[in-house]
Amino acid sequence: MDILFFAFANDRDKPLPALEAEDEAIYSLLAPRQAQSHFVIHRDQSVSIEKLAEFLILYRNDIVLFHYSGHAGKDHLSLDDETASAYGIAELLGSCPRLQLVILNGCSTAGQVGRLLEKKVPLVIATSSSIEDEKAKDFAIQFYRSLTQSDTIHQAFDAARAKILTINDSIPFYRDTSSFDAPENPVWGIFHAQDVNDTSVWTLPFGSSQTFGSYTIVNDLLLNTLIAALAPFNVEVKRIWEREAEGESKSILDKREAILKCLPHPISEQVRKLLVPGDAGGQIYYDQAGLPRLSQMATVYDTIMELTGFILLAQLWEALSHSDALKIDDEVKKQVKAFLRLNALEREHFNFIPLIKAIQKFLNDNQIKYFIDELEHISGVFKEGEVFFEACQFLDSIKEKVYAKKIGDKDAILLSTLAEEKLAQVLQELGFIARYTFASVKNIGVVKYRHSKQAKFKHHLVKLVQRFVGLEEEVKIMEDFMDTASILLIKELEDSTEFLNLSPFVLDENAFDEKATIAKLYYFDQYNRDNDVYSYRHVYKPQDPRLMISNQLNYRIVKVQFEAFAQMLFDHPMRQVL
Repeated sequence: MDILFFAFANDRDKPLPALEAEDEAIYSLLAPRQAQSHFVIHRDQSVSIEKLAEFLILYRNDIVLFHYSGHAGKDHLSLDDETASAYGIAELLGSCPRLQLVILNGCSTAGQVGRLLEKKVPLVIATSSSIEDEKAKDFAIQFYRSLTQSDTIHQAFDAARAKILTINDSIPFYRDTSSFDAPENPVWGIFHAQDVNDTSVWTLPFGSSQTFGSYTIVNDLLLNTLIAALAPFNVEVKRIWEREAEGESKSILDKREAILKCLPHPISEQVRKLLVPGDAGGQIYYDQAGLPRLSQMATVYDTIMELTGFILLAQLWEALSHSDALKIDDEVKKQVKAFLRLNALEREHFNFIPLIKAIQKFLNDNQIKYFIDELEHISGVFKEGEVFFEACQFLDSIKEKVYAKKIGDKDAILLSTLAEEKLAQVLQELGFIARYTFASVKNIGVVKYRHSKQAKFKHHLVKLVQRFVGLEEEVKIMEDFMDTASILLIKELEDSTEFLNLSPFVLDENAFDEKATIAKLYYFDQYNRDNDVYSYRHVYKPQDPRLMISNQLNYRIVKVQFEAFAQMLFDHPMRQVL
């Protein structure tokens, strides 16, 4: 049994306002791992000398991490009842044979480092001067957020360091790998002796009771979450949800088909891969815990974030094209420019959240109605500590580790369960996407009869709805015409239909070919300024060769659209912007 020991002590006379928030946030981050029996959390929220000594002795053979937060000094910790000697605490911690890390998140605790290292404590994180309560909280939260994402101690320390430097870039940090002497200048330091360097690669345990390589039941949580989240927005899914609530059993096949039919096609295709059963046909299937499934869950998350980013970029375009008076703030320009400037490697690792938040702020500040109404509330859950935010942080970290090939097969099996839980939390907030449909406009004809005074327009639309026998094509006659060769996001209202054109950020290659019958969706990937080439990545098969748009006659409109976008946003053509 691996135990994480947390001791919090708040002075009644000099209370630390952020200490309780730090305690709650750390516990929220670690609780899902404890629920999976990866470790046990011992959490003392008002620790006394007597209780500290009692539990350090009781758990000494199982403690792998000890964390203290509260008032402190170079030779003491301020506990609930009195001041505890650093010498005595070092003696107690030195008797814990499996202890890997001690964190003293209080003021000026670096004076205690030497004694702890002498007692063979492998690694210590401490402070060399007074620290602000809020910064101590922010450092600790980011440190444990990174640990829960399978980062090593040093990786988590670097992530916490980066978090603090975004608040104040003048705060010094230190790593000591050769002596027991704590420096005076840095605020936070990480200390260990030369002969224990391997300790820095320690990660949070996964538990000893797990059987590696065993088949793990998957998709139950994902299916049930999606049924509940999509039910308010889709009649068929709602029917399944109501019947199950009444005790009727519905088959996995019925659930799966209903879910896939009501999700936007770029998302449904990636979710489908998670849900289909595997066989011995030699292909890669994702319905068993392991690295392929973990990678696919990261792809589902990435697809959702990309699509959200492109939808908001399209709405930004719409807003700018309808009003010359809108003031474009510098943050929007900065984030859009950073996105357009990405090279191939940077694009693969791009995090859409800052871009999404910048455009949301622009829409909110200018009181512009969202095409996807529900996106307005997402900014409220995109905050540190919120379940949705933490789930996004976890999945983004998994994406990076999968791309960097830093997750082994055994860890991937265990992380698959956590990743499914986090993906379910993301999808739970996004159930409203069932209200919206994708369609590709192939061509448009004019309908005009002698008896009618006004012409109408016959749109040939390929509805991008998941089917097991291909996509649905329909003809829609409308008073106004849409752009040809475009991808539309469709919102059906009670008495009307609204459209948002996602081109040129999302393309259907076959919309440019009248003879083609199968939609082939691409996301904008990057722009090569030197060659004036726009690169697009296949949505469903990201490893396929990129669609490269340069001077082909049938794709000329794509380049024209990007030039128009750059001119509206930056008052310069694409090449000058980048």
